[in-house]
Amino acid sequence: MTLTAFGALVCLLGLFVPLSAILHVQLALCLFGGTAAVSLPALGGATITPAVLFLPFFTARVLLARHGVVPLRTVSRPTFWLMLVAVWGVLGAFSIPRFLEGQVQILAIDRSAANTPGAGLFPLHPVSGNITQSGYALGGFCAFLAIRSLLRLQRGLHVFAGAALLLTAMSCLAAIINLGEFYLGFPPMLAYVRTAAYRMFDAYEAGGLMRIQGTFPEASAFASFSLPLFAFSFNLWLSKLRTLQSGVLALLSFAFLAFSTSGTAYAGLAAYFGALGLGLAWRAYRTHRLPRARVLATLGMFAIAAAGAAVVLEMRVAARVGTFLNNMVFAKLDSPSGIERTAWSMQAWSNFLDTYGLGVGLGSARASSFAMVLLSNIGIIGTALFAAFVLEVWRGGEHVSATDRAVARAARHAVLATLIAACLSATVFDLGIAFYGFAAAASLRPRDLKAEVRHA
Repeated sequence: MTLTAFGALVCLLGLFVPLSAILHVQLALCLFGGTAAVSLPALGGATITPAVLFLPFFTARVLLARHGVVPLRTVSRPTFWLMLVAVWGVLGAFSIPRFLEGQVQILAIDRSAANTPGAGLFPLHPVSGNITQSGYALGGFCAFLAIRSLLRLQRGLHVFAGAALLLTAMSCLAAIINLGEFYLGFPPMLAYVRTAAYRMFDAYEAGGLMRIQGTFPEASAFASFSLPLFAFSFNLWLSKLRTLQSGVLALLSFAFLAFSTSGTAYAGLAAYFGALGLGLAWRAYRTHRLPRARVLATLGMFAIAAAGAAVVLEMRVAARVGTFLNNMVFAKLDSPSGIERTAWSMQAWSNFLDTYGLGVGLGSARASSFAMVLLSNIGIIGTALFAAFVLEVWRGGEHVSATDRAVARAARHAVLATLIAACLSATVFDLGIAFYGFAAAASLRPRDLKAEVRHA
């Protein structure tokens, strides 16, 4: 195990950062998903990212703040379901590959030379992915529990809003630096944080635009990370909370997603806006009010007018945009990478059927969609447990405080956006600590905060 300089900095932060700022640091470190904090040669060169390395410090500091006690009577339903997901996943990761060894063909998540990306099928066997993904599953549960406990200690969600907006601002800054490196000749600053043992793609153009990847290995990972940040900041703006900050960050996030040239970004935005439109329509029907109705109507009419003018006045621009979208989204499945990823999902579905719905074990096989990852790795039982967790998170509750109500609603939309992006392009079970942070904020109910006041 090798600790990098970035990892040493993370350890110092974990020991000395004030408790009042610890959530900001934990979420901010999620931005460095392509950075190595610790290298693990024993696991084929696997790396621990800064956010994961900081998590034990974060959890321990929260427990110390609670005097080491988390009352069992206050364990929430989302916590219970996520705990079952983690336990089921870890048990399956270490038992199923041995129980069914050699009986199923898999596209293994393994860092050995034989399992490089693009390699063929292998008989089911224990692989390094069983260890790493089990660690991520347990880490996700710890992150959810610790962030939820910290928010209850702070008796409100205002701190989480500030931490999430800070993360959004940092992500936008990384995208600006990325663009500056490509177009303005800035020094390659982001190369110093793209040090993890992943396949890193250098900046290149697609359809005349640079593929924005920020601090991540590729544009798709940047889009998957940025979509929930956009959803969170945009919904804060809709709720008129921190209007200037949330509005500017939502606009910037949307612009970077729109110019990222990532199919995940375009398909994710389309799916999210569809879900958002249905939600706003239901909200308007139920309450007879639509937030920011005049602004949204003005923006919508302006967008339609601009698109119409582009088509009528400059056909070549419209044709170029159409060709670009066709190449990046609609024809994606016919590309070599699209064909490969389709084959991954087909094999994952085959693994689900071959094991009669049991799955091949967490971390055993990759897919090209989170839904297929769930079914192929943890089977129908694990998928049902995860679905129960998401449903409990989404149910949330109507807080008395307008700030808490707005932040919880925005966090629910961030959870939804994360799942949309994951179902489009995720290849493994790990959704990142930021997802569990949004889920923790969304899952808090008014009675949770009141109970914490009584037990504090």
